[in-house]
Order: sequence, then C-alpha cells, then structure tokens
Amino acid sequence: MRFVTARRYGPLTLSLIVGASLALSACSGGKDEPAPVAADKVYPVTIAQVQPASTSALITAAGTVRYRYETPLGFTTAGKIASIRFQEGDRVMPGALIAALDATQVGANLESARAEQQRAQAELGRFQQLFEKGWVTRAQLERAEATARAATAQVSTAGFASGTSRILAPSGGIILARSAEPGQVVAAGTQIVVLGETSGGMVLRAPMIDSDIARLSPGMPVLVRLSAVPGGEIEGVISEIDARANPSSGAFEVTVALPANPALRSGQIGTAEFRVAAAPDAAGLAVPASAVFNVRADEGFVYLLDPKTSRVRARAVQIGRIDDKELIVTGGLRPGDRIVTSGLVLLTDGAKVKPLASRQPSRTTAAAAPAAHAAR
Repeated sequence: MRFVTARRYGPLTLSLIVGASLALSACSGGKDEPAPVAADKVYPVTIAQVQPASTSALITAAGTVRYRYETPLGFTTAGKIASIRFQEGDRVMPGALIAALDATQVGANLESARAEQQRAQAELGRFQQLFEKGWVTRAQLERAEATARAATAQVSTAGFASGTSRILAPSGGIILARSAEPGQVVAAGTQIVVLGETSGGMVLRAPMIDSDIARLSPGMPVLVRLSAVPGGEIEGVISEIDARANPSSGAFEVTVALPANPALRSGQIGTAEFRVAAAPDAAGLAVPASAVFNVRADEGFVYLLDPKTSRVRARAVQIGRIDDKELIVTGGLRPGDRIVTSGLVLLTDGAKVKPLASRQPSRTTAAAAPAAHAAR
C-alpha cells in the first residue's frame, strides 16, 4: 500500500492561491458595475465667445523725447574763448550772453579795417580833385573808387565778426550740451553749446518702417507711455512725418508733439501707440490663437461647444491672419459661437466638457455670457 504524503505550502504560496481563487470567483459570479468609459468623462475647459474682429489696429514704436528745436550755437569767426557763462542743465533767458571770444584780436581787426577805410576814402578824394583838373586819368580814378569800396566792405566784415564774437541766446531754453571751455582756441563754426528752446515745446521722435507710416498722418492722436511721467501716459499728436528715410537705417522719423509737462526731459525713452484702421485682411471674426489646432496653411480646427449637451464638436475654420495673441477667422464660425480655448489636448470629437470660465479674444471688449450657465 502506498501512502501519499501531504505537501506543505508556505505562507506566500497560500496567499497566491487564495488571491487567484478570489479572482476566478469574481470573474465567474461577481455582479459589480462596469468601469465608466471615456465617453462619459467630463473635461474642465475654458470657453471664449467668438466676436467680430476689431476695426482698428495698434502700431507701437519706441522713441526719444527731445525739444522741438535743439540748436547748436557757435562763433562765426576763429578765436580764443574768453568765457562761457552757463553749464549743462542751466536755464537761460532770451538774449542772455552765453559765451564770448577774447576781443583783443577781433577788436584789432576792426580797427585795422576802419583805418584802411579812412585812408582809401582820403585817397579817393584827392584823385577826384586831380581828375577834375585833368592831372589823372579816368582809369586811375576808378581804381581809387574800387579801393575805397573794398575798404568799406572790409569794415563790414570785421564789424560782423566783432558782433558775433559773443553768443547770445536766440530764445529762452536750457543748455543741453557744452563742448568747449574758456581758453580753448576754436575755428569758425565750432559748436560751443546746444540750446534746447522751450518756446518750441517738446516732442517724441520715433523711427518707423515705411509700411507703418503709410497708415499715419499729421494730426492723429498718439498715446505716449513714459515711466517718468505721473501715471505713465501722456497724450500727443503727430506733428511731422519725414518725407525721406534715413540713409543709414532706412527708417522714417515720426515727430509727436507733447503737451507741456515738468516731468519731461530731453533724452527720455518712451513708447508711442498709434491707433489706426485695421488692415483689409483683418476683416472676419477674432478668436484666441490657443483655440485653434491642426493648423495648416490657411485652415485649422476648433472645438465648438453645444450648450444643450455640453459636448464639443470639431469644426474646420478658414484662417485669414494670425499673430501671437489672436487670429482672424474668415469662415467656419459665426458671431456668438462658443469655442474651447484651453485643455484641447485631452479632447476628442463629442467629448463632454465643463466650462470653467468665459473670456474674450484679446482685442475685443464685450464680456461673454458665462458658458457654464448656458450648459446647464
């Protein structure tokens, strides 16, 4: 007779056997509810309402604040600078003496010219008397007359040099730059100071490309943003647009007249915002750029919300123009349609969603009705 010896099982083995038995029992006789399918899952998303595209566009350009008239001043004759009475930043009154040359050489030239004039006039008088007596020819008399006229012209030149040996302020303003010092010998026409004339007011000069200036015109209002101005903003008006581009940069300079403000200083950097009519390709409906997927050439897709079922459907749209904030749709949508703007990667056609918030495209101002309320 053979005896069968019972095999001992360890605790781990027994656990595996019991687990397998329970799994088989659950598969054969369990009556648990089936797991929910993906179609029943609700996805939280953000909704935006489609609005007509803006009829205006915004052009921005960085520029520099300047006095309208920043006049370089200098002497019309060479000489040694005797004095400069103002420093950079000093305010001057109209007619104020700004700088002067050493009058020694200028005065000597004027005296020499006057002495030559007197000599030439005296000689002319003698030649006239001699000509009346027939002792000199007409040619000799004419030479004496020419010498006298030349001496008179020399006096005028020396007098002009003497009068311009001093720099007087043509109007009230502020000394913006000083490029010379007393004792320095300068040539005629050398810049000594630059005067910012307050009578002309202040402007913002901004270089712009030709396609932008074609949409601007003098008299248009401009919003200028300057951190130094209280509130950070100041209203201006286009006063000038260059007729010729800068040869080195190819940009056209636009001048914006600014109202009087004590916070304005020459050299400040600001940003000008020009509100212009929208380009022809901007006609259509504006939607956030984040709402469009599978973009190819001039077409893409959006998820359109059905408020009655709270489900989304993929909708093909035609794209007219796109930038980093929004795009213009020319077909496939109607004003008032609600589209998904976030959470698109989790969605499929027919997915059920729960709107979390409602927002508008970046250039529209009308508030959209809450999509969550419409979905109830």
